[in-house]
Amino acid sequence: MKIYKYILIIFGFFISCNSTSQSSSFKNIIQKSDYSVFMFLAPDCPLCRTISTPFSELSKEYPTIQFMGIISGKYYTPMEINQFATETKFAGRLFRDYDYLVAHQLNATVTPEFYVLNKKGDILYQGMMDDRMEELGIYKQQWKNHYLMDVLDALVNNKPFKIKKTKAIGCSLEY
Repeated sequence: MKIYKYILIIFGFFISCNSTSQSSSFKNIIQKSDYSVFMFLAPDCPLCRTISTPFSELSKEYPTIQFMGIISGKYYTPMEINQFATETKFAGRLFRDYDYLVAHQLNATVTPEFYVLNKKGDILYQGMMDDRMEELGIYKQQWKNHYLMDVLDALVNNKPFKIKKTKAIGCSLEY
């Protein structure tokens, strides 16, 4: 299991080397599955550390949907990312968005911020995973809205969903 995780992490580091290959790599990733869920994350963001494990658990509940983390910028070393993935039990693949091309394309502003895209690259959902955060630094004891899970349930069951966007709360994505 550990070897598998390390292979996925290494794949994520080498999946993009320059702007052109990075953009085409991301397009190829989207086209591999009918639906893809992306989590913009930063290894030093406390909320990312909290949400990564539930995100990974969610990926196990929806095996037909692709789950991936996106780390934008060049701030984090492979060691920091590997430590983050190990400590949070992050199960998805990681994509390095070195030049913020994907972040700009999707208008990502904070970490964690979640996106559900279809195979064509259309944004079906953007925002929070759930409503556990009232504002930055203030967690609820219980939360009732599971935005991301509701969207995924609807997609898997070919049903419409109401909420397509929420305001993500988290650490600023530094461009």
